[in-house]
Amino acid sequence: MEVYDDLELAEEMHQLLIRRVGEMTGQRSDGIHLTQLIYCLTSSYWTKTAPLAFTKEAALTMGLGVALEHLLIPEEMRAKPGVCEGIEYSPDFWFRGEIPCELKTTRMSSKKTHTRELPETWLQQIKGYCYAEGKLEYRLGIVHLLGAYRPPFPEILALKFHFTQRELQDNWDYLLWRKAIYTQALANGQPPVPGKWCQDWECKWCRYAKSKIHCNLVGEK
Repeated sequence: MEVYDDLELAEEMHQLLIRRVGEMTGQRSDGIHLTQLIYCLTSSYWTKTAPLAFTKEAALTMGLGVALEHLLIPEEMRAKPGVCEGIEYSPDFWFRGEIPCELKTTRMSSKKTHTRELPETWLQQIKGYCYAEGKLEYRLGIVHLLGAYRPPFPEILALKFHFTQRELQDNWDYLLWRKAIYTQALANGQPPVPGKWCQDWECKWCRYAKSKIHCNLVGEK
């Protein structure tokens, strides 16, 4: 028996995944979605005005999340999107018909969930959805693809959040501040300064960071 690398098939699978993920996660509307405000504003600007296709790695990661979401969330449990003070939002589903919930798929160690070391962007999103829905409680399901980086994996964990109205208001004020910066950039036709309006890790994985006609952050971050 002889076995060879099949680069042609691998490339075809990558391109199919990039195309399908792009179709399934494309721009929701002409409005501004809450998730555009919690992650890099410069990336959000380019995605709306001059989008690039996902990289192979990003498409695979995104595809896993989309596939598991469709597998784990029945259609009848899915939440309808809404708009609050000019910001669009869309919880993933309703738990027992009344509690908004989110589903995250991650390569992050499950140890961080146990120690409550959650990404700040997750918390901003959850608090934003709570504010928009007029709720103080939220649920989060997390699929840890790599578990705690040792068997057993994958692993599913879940968390329950209770917030104060002050916490939700402070977070919403932060989102409105970023929305003002983002909308002004769109109105001016000038992207927010690259590397300024993002988390430290975002540029490393961003498809716009090294693009010469986008951020062009060669050698930075």
